[in-house]
Amino acid sequence: MFALCYNQLMKMMTYFLPLFLLFLSSCASKPVLYPNEKYKSMGKESSNKVVEKCIEMADAFLESPKGKQILKGAGKGSVIGTVLGGITGLLTGDLLQSLATGAVAGAATGATSEAISPNRLKQAYVNRCLAKNGYEVIGWD
Repeated sequence: MFALCYNQLMKMMTYFLPLFLLFLSSCASKPVLYPNEKYKSMGKESSNKVVEKCIEMADAFLESPKGKQILKGAGKGSVIGTVLGGITGLLTGDLLQSLATGAVAGAATGATSEAISPNRLKQAYVNRCLAKNGYEVIGWD
């Protein structure tokens, strides 16, 4: 019995581990600015103030109705995928694996077709805000 549960757990980990790692990699906190002319002329302290202002604006956008609407799609995809996976599992006899597969596929589909993660949306917002202010983002730390 233990071996069967262990095998099922390992199968689930192969589906959820890549998503978990993707989630961790998307949890970036601050943009890294390229030292272009704008950055050099403003200096590090002033540039950091602009970064903080853009981050505040992004956070406000995420709380707005439009931001919340954009973020809804990934959750819907996961629920639909789980339901479809459950139906497949009932038909094939492997309910646990089918539920896991359906949830992962549904979340991926929902995330790519209807929505993006909050961190990705925030990064995109901040990147655009900084670009409008003359800065170049080369990555996130």
